Amino acid sequence: MTGLLELKERLIRFFGKNEIYVVPVLKFILATVVFLLINQNIGYMTRLAGLPVTLVLALLCAVLPVNAILLFAFILIAAHLFALSMDVCVVGLILMLVIALLYLRFSPKDGYYAVLTPITFALHTPYIMPISAGLLRTPASAASIVSGTVMFYFLKGIKENEAVLSAVEEDSNAASKMVVAINQLLGNKEMYLVLATFIVILLVVYVVRRLSIDYAWTVASLAGILIGLTVLISGFVMLGIKGQIVWIIVGGVISTVIALIQQFLFFNLDYSRTERVQFEDDEYYYYVKAVPKIYVTTKEKKVKRIAAKDEEKERISRKALAEEMDIDEDLLK
Repeated sequence: MTGLLELKERLIRFFGKNEIYVVPVLKFILATVVFLLINQNIGYMTRLAGLPVTLVLALLCAVLPVNAILLFAFILIAAHLFALSMDVCVVGLILMLVIALLYLRFSPKDGYYAVLTPITFALHTPYIMPISAGLLRTPASAASIVSGTVMFYFLKGIKENEAVLSAVEEDSNAASKMVVAINQLLGNKEMYLVLATFIVILLVVYVVRRLSIDYAWTVASLAGILIGLTVLISGFVMLGIKGQIVWIIVGGVISTVIALIQQFLFFNLDYSRTERVQFEDDEYYYYVKAVPKIYVTTKEKKVKRIAAKDEEKERISRKALAEEMDIDEDLLK
């Protein structure tokens, strides 16, 4: 454990000294992953789906605020949808406008959650997002997670219905592409189930981690995982959705590990040294529970200048010899 704590302190110190370089690199990697996922799933405009365009956009995002990733992602999505169908592009633009208004109104500082949510869906670990938001942020972060979730299911539906959307005729006897695009989103019961589960997880984790109990973050994380597993498995069984239960369990295990890592990095306390203090002033009595953080200072290396000590001894010996022989010390060099 001491080794891990020392590693943690080194990482904190390294990030503090090199934040100006580390943050752009992380944003570049994050933007690259987001744009590659978009191009891989709905890369209908081949000119924009190439790696050079992806890298150029990612470089721009590296020097801009994190919300620039969302902006470029929306532009890229709109371009690909336009290449597929004008009607689908209109639906996508309306949806992105609603998402932008929701995001900017409630959680404009939670851009990382909105960007990371679709990525965690692709990795089958989306449950870590509401748990992380409940541990580190506030219930308002639900807006970012909802935005990322809705956009993921919209693009997933477009990909699954690609053949239908490209084959529908725009006349009075056939359903329009716009109606098909809207129905595949609004009729997605799985999306509604996931959204409701994520909001419940976030609220439960947020409430529990603020309680004055030992190991509050651990209890909050486990409670969120158990609620997510129970609700999603039950809901998928009721909806008849097959092939997802295994991924739900695997994602729950991985999300638990990530949540424990977050606790170690941001809320690592030593409950064995808990102190309770009581004091008063003219108006109130105060009952304070103080739990110290686990903190280990990194060992500083001490370098011994052995050569310097030898030179000092030689100088002293030379000075003594010069005094004994009654000559100038410089003559003995």
